[in-house]
Amino acid sequence: MKKIVFFISIFAAYCAFSQNQKYSVSVSKLTEIMIEKNYSASDREVLNKYPLKLQTLDYIYSKSFEISEYKQYTAEQFEKIDVMKYDLTRKLDENVLVFDEASGLPIILYSINKMEADKKALLPANTIQQDPANKIAK
Repeated sequence: MKKIVFFISIFAAYCAFSQNQKYSVSVSKLTEIMIEKNYSASDREVLNKYPLKLQTLDYIYSKSFEISEYKQYTAEQFEKIDVMKYDLTRKLDENVLVFDEASGLPIILYSINKMEADKKALLPANTIQQDPANKIAK
C-alpha cells in the first residue's frame, strides 16, 4: 500500500511540474509574455523543440538590457518592458539609454557587440563557428 501511495505522489508531482513549466528550458516571466505575444500557438510548439533558440530569446527579451541607475521597480513594471521596440536604437559598440513609457523605467540597452558575445557564451562550444581564416598556413 505504501508503494502505491508513493508512486501516486511522485506521479502527481511530475504532472504538477510539467504543467508549471511551459518550455523545454527555464525562461523568465517577461520572456514567456513576449513569446506568447509574438508567436502563435503552433510556433511556440515548434520553438519548444529548440532549447538553444529559447535560451537566446530569453537573453534578448529579459537580459539584453538593465534598469538604469539601480532604480527600484516592481515585477509588474519589469514585465511591461518590450525591448523589441528599441531594437533599431541599439548601437554597435556602446550602450544606449532609453525611457520605456509602458513600464515607466529608464533602461540601458546593451550594445550589439556585447549582445553577440553574451549570446555566444550561451552556446555549447561545439556549436560556435570558428573563423576559417585561422586554418590558413602562415
